[in-house]
Amino acid sequence: MSDAYLNYDALKLPSHVETVLLTGAGGFVGREVTKLMLDLYPALRIITTDIAEPPRFTADSRLRVVKADLGDDAQIDALFAGEKVGGLIALHGIMSGGSEADFELGYTVNVDSHVALLKAARRHSETVLARPMTYVFISSLAVYGGDKCKPTDRVIPADTPIIPGTSYGVEKTIVELYAYDYARRGYLDARSCRLPTVAIRTGAPSTAASSFISGLIREPLQGIGSVCPIAESADDPMLDNMPVYLARAKTVFRNIVWGLCMPSENWKYGKGDRSINIPGIRVTPRQILAALKEHGGEEGMRLVSYKKDAAVIAICETWAGDYDSSAEIKQGFVVDNVETGFSAAVQDFKDELAETK
Repeated sequence: MSDAYLNYDALKLPSHVETVLLTGAGGFVGREVTKLMLDLYPALRIITTDIAEPPRFTADSRLRVVKADLGDDAQIDALFAGEKVGGLIALHGIMSGGSEADFELGYTVNVDSHVALLKAARRHSETVLARPMTYVFISSLAVYGGDKCKPTDRVIPADTPIIPGTSYGVEKTIVELYAYDYARRGYLDARSCRLPTVAIRTGAPSTAASSFISGLIREPLQGIGSVCPIAESADDPMLDNMPVYLARAKTVFRNIVWGLCMPSENWKYGKGDRSINIPGIRVTPRQILAALKEHGGEEGMRLVSYKKDAAVIAICETWAGDYDSSAEIKQGFVVDNVETGFSAAVQDFKDELAETK
């Protein structure tokens, strides 16, 4: 599959963005977005931060790596001190399964620290930039729920109320509203980008309920067993009846950077609420297993076992399996080919494995 549709040439930063702060930079998405920006923008200064020190990909002085606890206002302020941060990508957070398992921690990380970061960004905009910072909050399609958001549904955003079915979705909704109001008041040029499931996530499994989607590919292709938590066997109809909405990892990274680059005039194509559903494609677990067979053969298939996990299923049942992304495509976000996109995601992962051997 050609990568031409990713259209990296369109990713032109606003003139005021000479330094970008990226939080949650130690996670898979944060790491890869950092790498992409380093490749795309030779003159850009990037500050990366996480609760553990993020990886350093280059000795270049334009990359500043900081270990910081964003629950501490003083440590947030230190990230901005002596800098002129024109753009911010807020990626940090506790994933869906973790948020559901630990209510207090989920709100502390997914709400309180983000509100503190918004306040710090506003202060920096007023005292240093003398203009609103471009602020990208990474949200989730978990903000949706209710009767119109079952796995077999196709969401039409303009007709679908925000009724989260998990604490994670509620937490993301709260911060989206904060970001919207900061933009409405002119404090920040804020954009909330709701991610679909990202495929294929490298590294260890996360606490996201959707982690098994990458795991059904990632582990078997490395000779490791993987459990499918939504079915009892390879014949279970749940493999057909619980589709997921996902995007190739490369496409997600590109679209996050476009969230930073998108001209304000492109909001005319959306609903005016400053929340964007990053485009994805509908894929069933059975199609995921078919891709495993395509890329890993029968040996890979034998490494998959089946055991239903009620907690995972309860979360997955609050997610719609498809979304209308026509407005977002007009705004300049790109989408994978529905027929070949997931296979391309698997091939990306295979290529990465080959590079590390």
